Amino acid sequence: MLKALGIKILALVALIIGNIIRRKRRIDQAEIKTILINRTDRLGDALVSLPFLLELNKKFKITVLTSQYNNQALKGLLDTQVSTDKPLSISATINKLLKQALRLGGEAFEKKEPKYDLYLDLVGISTIDVLLKIRKQNLCRYYVGFNLGPWNLLLDYSTALNPVLFSKKHILDSYRFLLKGALGLDIDIPDSIDLGASLIKPVNFNSPAPYILVNISGGDRFRGPGLKSYAQILERLDFRGRIVVMDDPGQAGIKEFKGYIKKNICYLERDYSVWELAYIAKHSVMYIGSDSGITQLLSGMTHCSVFFATGSNFAWKPYSKGPYSRKTSGYMVIEESETSGGLIKKIIYTPAWCRPCFDIGCSGYRCMARLDTGFVAAELNQALKKIEALQ
Repeated sequence: MLKALGIKILALVALIIGNIIRRKRRIDQAEIKTILINRTDRLGDALVSLPFLLELNKKFKITVLTSQYNNQALKGLLDTQVSTDKPLSISATINKLLKQALRLGGEAFEKKEPKYDLYLDLVGISTIDVLLKIRKQNLCRYYVGFNLGPWNLLLDYSTALNPVLFSKKHILDSYRFLLKGALGLDIDIPDSIDLGASLIKPVNFNSPAPYILVNISGGDRFRGPGLKSYAQILERLDFRGRIVVMDDPGQAGIKEFKGYIKKNICYLERDYSVWELAYIAKHSVMYIGSDSGITQLLSGMTHCSVFFATGSNFAWKPYSKGPYSRKTSGYMVIEESETSGGLIKKIIYTPAWCRPCFDIGCSGYRCMARLDTGFVAAELNQALKKIEALQ
């Protein structure tokens, strides 16, 4: 908990410094034809940005810088270029920032004609090395991004806020706000996208409809309920179809979970690709899972209920243009919305001052220890009845 608090304090200090030296140069969008976008972070961040990136791709020629880790989700949908292997850990990121701060402004830029009109940084201060590399090579004419603290001096335009830690906007709305401030361009971001051409039907998946897809992973990383809580919730579901359960490949979760559950359910135990899982989710009645990278994709395919623990429920909740209603039971909060396409979206969490904990966690796991499984199951049953009525 102290580590997470320390990270937030450092981020707040950088945010304050960035607002003192913030640059707000408005760029003429008529000058922008090509955009290089930094998306070299985690899988979930890449997936949640897809509606924004696909809309932006309709207006400009964009190239997305990715990590080897998240390129699998973006290649084929967009023009991508792998820049790094995988995102750094929190400790490695902090060490990198401290080293870069000591030589701020000390790099000489190459003198050549820029290849791209605009550099759009959707990641922020955690990948400052990517910005420095691009600036050194003089790849872009203009530079736009979120508040980078002292590195705002390298940007032509920056926002006042961090897009996640200190913002109550959805991350897609933060992207929209950034682009509008920099170029005066307001993009209408849809709350659903058609990825049908990318979906892959698994050759050995034979579960008959109707079924619910449940992702029981995440509890070991302080992202959602423990396996016993998931079992208690699923045992109480009033659902006549099959429950299909998935877990992280290689983890012991499935074996432990089988000791808690009594229902006749189906297990996905091999390593399915992202797009195979998306196909399974697309044809499910509902997806249930904890906040994670794969959840950002699967929850967009169908009706969903997502547990939030370590993550920020404001920034990462399923995107919906409809308002979220709020219902409470003791410490528990369940919010619900309906997208423009009629999909039900639920988020389930316990308010906690320490959120997010950056997967560092705490000894008490307070955000999920107070989970009221009966309340959650009743809300899921209510949603299932509503979904049945819509069909």
